[in-house]
Amino acid sequence: MTLMLPVMPTNWLMGALVFSVILLMPTAVYFAGHSALKRFPKLFNALHWLFGAYLIYVIVAGMVTLLVS
Repeated sequence: MTLMLPVMPTNWLMGALVFSVILLMPTAVYFAGHSALKRFPKLFNALHWLFGAYLIYVIVAGMVTLLVS
């Protein structure tokens, strides 16, 4: 944890920027995979489950970080 302290955001605006980058990069991967995996229904459904789980994890981790810090 001490190795991450210099990298951690120091204000709310920087925290919002980091949070948006964490959400935008996987969203780009999701949309690319969304068009590529339409022909494979099981992988297509797995992509939705993985992205949904990732979004829930990121939102919960972000809220916990904001509330605890």
